Amino acid sequence: MQGFRRLSESSASRPAQGLAAAFNGARGAAERSVEDAPPARGSQVVLSDDKLRLRREDLGQTLLAMKREAYRQAEPERSRWPRWVQALNILPRSHAVTPKTVAIVESLRRTLAAGDARTPLDIKECARLSLDMEALARTATPGSPLAELSQRLALLGQAAWAQLARTEAEAQLLPQFQRFDQPGASQERSVGGAVGVGLGLGEAGAGAKATLSVGLAWSRGMDNDDEGFVFQNQGKAVSARAGVQGGVGVASLSGAVEGRRQRTVATEYASATAFVKLKADQLAHGSRRDTLGLSARTAVGALIRLFRPSHGNELRQYQQLQQQAADQQQRLGVLLGWLGQRDSAASLPGAQAPYLPPSKVDSVKGSASARAEAVGVGAGVGAAVERIDIQADALTPIWQGLRQEQGAARNATIAQQRLAGIEQKAAALMGADARNHPLSGLSGAQNMAALRELALEKLRDAADGLRAEFEHFCAVAQQLDAGIGKRQGGAAVERSIQAAWRAGSREETLANMALAHAALTLTAAGKGDESLLQSLDQLAPRLYAPPIRHDAAALAKRTSFHDVLRLQIRDRSIALDLGGALGPLGLKAEASLTERTRVHHNPVRAGDYKDVRLSLSGNLSGSWPLDALRDALSAQLAPHGLAAEVPAALAGLQSSVGLQGGGALTLLLRFYRPQYQTQADFPAEAAGFRLQLSRVSASGNLGVSASGGVPLQPGVSLELGLNAGSSATAVLGERWGDNSLSAPLMHYLHLKAVDESERWPAMREAQRPALEALCRKLAEPDSAVRQEAGYYLKRQGVDGADFFAAMERFAASGSRRAGDAALDALDAMMERQLPLWQADKQSFAGWEELPLAR
Repeated sequence: MQGFRRLSESSASRPAQGLAAAFNGARGAAERSVEDAPPARGSQVVLSDDKLRLRREDLGQTLLAMKREAYRQAEPERSRWPRWVQALNILPRSHAVTPKTVAIVESLRRTLAAGDARTPLDIKECARLSLDMEALARTATPGSPLAELSQRLALLGQAAWAQLARTEAEAQLLPQFQRFDQPGASQERSVGGAVGVGLGLGEAGAGAKATLSVGLAWSRGMDNDDEGFVFQNQGKAVSARAGVQGGVGVASLSGAVEGRRQRTVATEYASATAFVKLKADQLAHGSRRDTLGLSARTAVGALIRLFRPSHGNELRQYQQLQQQAADQQQRLGVLLGWLGQRDSAASLPGAQAPYLPPSKVDSVKGSASARAEAVGVGAGVGAAVERIDIQADALTPIWQGLRQEQGAARNATIAQQRLAGIEQKAAALMGADARNHPLSGLSGAQNMAALRELALEKLRDAADGLRAEFEHFCAVAQQLDAGIGKRQGGAAVERSIQAAWRAGSREETLANMALAHAALTLTAAGKGDESLLQSLDQLAPRLYAPPIRHDAAALAKRTSFHDVLRLQIRDRSIALDLGGALGPLGLKAEASLTERTRVHHNPVRAGDYKDVRLSLSGNLSGSWPLDALRDALSAQLAPHGLAAEVPAALAGLQSSVGLQGGGALTLLLRFYRPQYQTQADFPAEAAGFRLQLSRVSASGNLGVSASGGVPLQPGVSLELGLNAGSSATAVLGERWGDNSLSAPLMHYLHLKAVDESERWPAMREAQRPALEALCRKLAEPDSAVRQEAGYYLKRQGVDGADFFAAMERFAASGSRRAGDAALDALDAMMERQLPLWQADKQSFAGWEELPLAR
């Protein structure tokens, strides 16, 4: 840096120093020769890899070239003199200090150079790079290549920061959401209102009153079903209620009937880990200044965030930043070429947020209850019936559907319809005029019959041409989205490509390219050419998830086979409770029995259930009448003679605000009779309800409510109510039953299906006492679970001698080693069941396969 320091020192000329100045200038030239030497033209740099990790060494070379250019722009007249004259240090100085642009670049370069050249930039360095490049862009000459390059590097640094910040957010959020991996955990927030009519009179604890009301409610929450999937829910409900209450003295009797209809939109995630990985940027808060510890200086920003938590949350822009970084790659390469460098970075994938089709859950519930209270103690009984219909959409990308073993559909007729639909749609891209029919332009065939007759070389050329067309379209779209080419007709070029593919939008263009890809895949499969199929398979992931801005939902619907899964749950329940209240504190004990029939595609979840729940709950509530406000208002106005101004309509108004909080401990005993027990080859003596699990959970709730009654006429009042609250349930412990394979099978197969089998060893260890008890039961010759295991082993084509021998050895010895061997044998049996289980799920009668949309 001696060269930069010399060129920014005092501009006073010192001709008297002659030889000393020449000597010092020569020394400065020697020192500058290392870092200020002009870069080799076309030198190769790789600023980032495909994971958007910024390379320190290559970035340092770029900053060094930018420093030279910043200095040249700050003192353009010096470039007229040869470098050896400048080295003599005898020229008049035009600047007394280092130019600000040079200072910004040099400070950043020194900061980054302090790290190990072999390691990528860390999160703080990415944040510093981005903020400093933004400062350089503001300082540089507006509209200059240096200013634009600074803006591009700032965006690249911000996208890299967001990538690292998101990784950190995942690590912080996983412990918070890991509780949702436990079946039975839930969390919900709700708000609702009701309006009704009250009939009757009641005075001093005697009298009767009937109410009729309708209500609306909205809710949002998360829960884990028994299998292990995590659901994010948004629900709307409408209800109608009729109730009657009467009392004499300290005794009262009440009853009510209620009907409720609810529609819930649920998004399914494989696990809490999958949920966090997909939603981390929406769940956490982060900014580059927070990373560098600079936000504490902005008290105003802290105040704003207190009332608006999303303020300044740059992490929420993660998807947008990833896409912008991919869009600008071409332009960044051009700007690096202006510096004499050649960019060799791998292509970035852009925003890769998968589309998860939501499920629709419709429930209809009817309930009736009665309660009697006296001297602060009450008893109640309730009964309810409920039906839940679930409709889950499943989208399979066409290229995957064509390559899977079962073919385009499970049903042969639907499969033929789907293949015919592909050919029919592909025919619209073919014709005699190749210029207006893109598939004919690629292949030379005018119809599907001619396409099937093409030679393999022609098909390979068509596949290569499709890849080139796709990459060209992506390049044009990215340039346009990056703000490049708008004045050079970039939009017109994109429209011309869309017109050539007989489309009016990006999604239609990509869908028609995917259709051409499907037609070529069908033709290649018919010829049995694996190399061509492999080439098409390599193109498919990018074609179906392109690295450009697009509507992922619209594209997925256009390029997928659509299946609908229909499930159903039918519940009947009865509950008894006994409780009392002492002032604002209430205690209640409750016992309930729920009989459930589940129609499900998972064979270890379908069947009949009996849930026995025993719970002990407590609540603390307070209610404050608002009538006191009216009385206080009248008292304040009376001295001024204004009491009469209080509206007479408020004289009979009764209203209150309440706050409630409560908690409960619940013991659940679940008995399960799987549907597969009804099959002819299942041992009849082993059929029946068996304890599947016992679970202890804790729940809590907090809510606020407001209610009011407006008298309309004697004995008739208008009843209004509002409420809002939140609730959560956490599982304290769970133990699987020892006479049924359903619980371990359900969890083991689920973890295998969602590719999280690494969680099984910890789950197995947590349930080891229950599993060892299960193994002892398996060793008993007449136990129901032994006969159930025999049914599974028979389906697997295994005689079971070694399996049961391992169980008997453990039952005889009880040693840790024998227990491990028995559990390993159980794992092996469940592993062999995996393909049979998957086949059973696919053969479920509730699948509805839809023909290809026209």
